[in-house]
Amino acid sequence: MNSFVNESASLTGADATSFGLGGRRRLSPQRLALVNEAATMWGRVFAGDRRAALDVQEALTTSDLFVSATGDVLDRELLARYQDLPAVWSQYASRTTVRDFRPKKMIDLLGGRAALDRVPELTEYPARDISANEREISVGKFGGRFAISWESIINDDIDQLRDLPGNLAIGARDTESRTAASVLAKRGSGNDVLFKSGNNNLLTGNPTLSINSLSAALTTVGTRKDSQGRPIVVTAAVLVVPPALEVVANNVVGALQIKTTDGDQEVTVANWLARRVTVVVDPWLSVVDTSNTANSTWYLLPAPTTARPALAVAFLRGHEQPELRVKADTGQAVGGGQIGAEEGSFDIDDVQYRVRHVLGSAPIDPIATAMSTGAGS
Repeated sequence: MNSFVNESASLTGADATSFGLGGRRRLSPQRLALVNEAATMWGRVFAGDRRAALDVQEALTTSDLFVSATGDVLDRELLARYQDLPAVWSQYASRTTVRDFRPKKMIDLLGGRAALDRVPELTEYPARDISANEREISVGKFGGRFAISWESIINDDIDQLRDLPGNLAIGARDTESRTAASVLAKRGSGNDVLFKSGNNNLLTGNPTLSINSLSAALTTVGTRKDSQGRPIVVTAAVLVVPPALEVVANNVVGALQIKTTDGDQEVTVANWLARRVTVVVDPWLSVVDTSNTANSTWYLLPAPTTARPALAVAFLRGHEQPELRVKADTGQAVGGGQIGAEEGSFDIDDVQYRVRHVLGSAPIDPIATAMSTGAGS
């Protein structure tokens, strides 16, 4: 059974939500019944039912209500497929929301977390200095328009409509992944650069990825201190690599044993890296990193659920998911009355859909991170 039908069957009464044209909204029982009927009809069409295709064709040309319900169905399917797609970035970046398009201040209060001072008998408690590091994150609009000709609808060429929600869902997830990966790959000295000499997170010598270099990177991070002299404790780390390093990274972390040399003695131990490090392969690193070391660069980050996430992906509050709209510029019938969008535009007889997704990404805290280009310089 098509997912349109499955999803509509899960909606009941006042608990149902429409993800339709003009914004996501609550559905009345009457509207819900219409949308469920449209979902069922489209589900049969997409499953190859020729009789259902004729019924849909007639409904599109005779019923404004069915045209509107079709928009709800397409947008609801877009959201369902979007939610089903894995988000690689969520394995190494935290998620946040912002109220508007102005930069959001992300404040890290320092001082209060340092170890407490000893207080002698009848002595005043010492004051603790508190300072704040401010970081900013903001969002921007991403989207596109897609046109389907009126002739293709008349010719019963519904593949374009069938593929539209899935293609837009993939595009939305890809936009998130590209945005997050761009933060990792960006080089320079600005505040929006995560890996730079000023953050002391570039590994000396740019070692290639191996058990020894990954172990050394963990040691480097673990021996750092914050501005209050507190140790950096990373209980869970993430090794982010491009596809070219997938095999090497999984061999390093997935090995059952590690052989080390202690003086003149060789020692074999269980691979403790498997308990500390998770491998994340981000295909978008091979796209956004245009350097000649793109295929050998690897990144060590704290897990996004830890107290010191390295970067975040932000979404606009109330608009956290992609939204689909249809352009209503069909004009009016000569005799009066509205004409459905699927009847084609007034100028060129096209049906235009528009998708909008609002998000952004920025570095948050570099102190528990490390990066190597793998060039061995």
